[in-house]
Amino acid sequence: MRLLAVFAHPDDESFFCAGTLAKYAALGHEVYLICATRGEQGRIRHPALDASLYPKGEALGKLREKELEAACTTLGLRPPIFLGYQDSGYPLEVAQANPRGFMHQNLQQIEDVLLGYMAQLKPQVVIGFDPQGYYGHADHIHLHRATLGAFWRAGNVMPEPPKRLFFPVRTKERVAQTRFDPERYGVSPCSVAVRVDVRPLAPTIRAAVLAHASQAGPEENFSQVLLDWPGLLEEETFVLGGLRGSFPAMPVDDLLAGWS
Repeated sequence: MRLLAVFAHPDDESFFCAGTLAKYAALGHEVYLICATRGEQGRIRHPALDASLYPKGEALGKLREKELEAACTTLGLRPPIFLGYQDSGYPLEVAQANPRGFMHQNLQQIEDVLLGYMAQLKPQVVIGFDPQGYYGHADHIHLHRATLGAFWRAGNVMPEPPKRLFFPVRTKERVAQTRFDPERYGVSPCSVAVRVDVRPLAPTIRAAVLAHASQAGPEENFSQVLLDWPGLLEEETFVLGGLRGSFPAMPVDDLLAGWS
């Protein structure tokens, strides 16, 4: 089987669904990752990294590219595919003031690019952002729209288009443990299609997150990471964003459950 994850910035894959991606890679499936940007607008959080050497822009993007390559190796993924767009930045006010940012780029053109990769890689399963962008990042929401459009258009141009589109999400209970609005960024338990127990993969997830040293900080601060990302090493949850064919009664514990 072939799975394709589509995310906006280096580290999205490690914080949102690292355990699930690693699980299927370890089972022998081909797992690909598309990253729309190189995270050029991130903020250096590791004290051992001299922020003056990695100002926002190309220098920081090159650093984060290497971090993502290391995380993909840790997770057992194929080398990441970069689309070459520019990180818009966060929060929304910053992104709106950055005309080169991904959120301002032509949506249909992005959709066309993604569709081309779907035709090339022929994934049966696609993983992307939910409509709220997990926590409202403008780049995430823009990429959600492009991924959703490409998934459905694939049925017109591919003899065997992807059958399932999943969005990693958090339940309202999980989001309530963070600074984000659970009513906006969380989902009800009845919406969850797949619950993946990632506790056996906790060391791998931890290593993948720490590969993004500029964003995660030093290993001794990992307890703070867990406070910001409750459940990171325990369970990953997904909703269905698109489906061709049947799906078992929800929730299940496998993205491939009931495959036919």
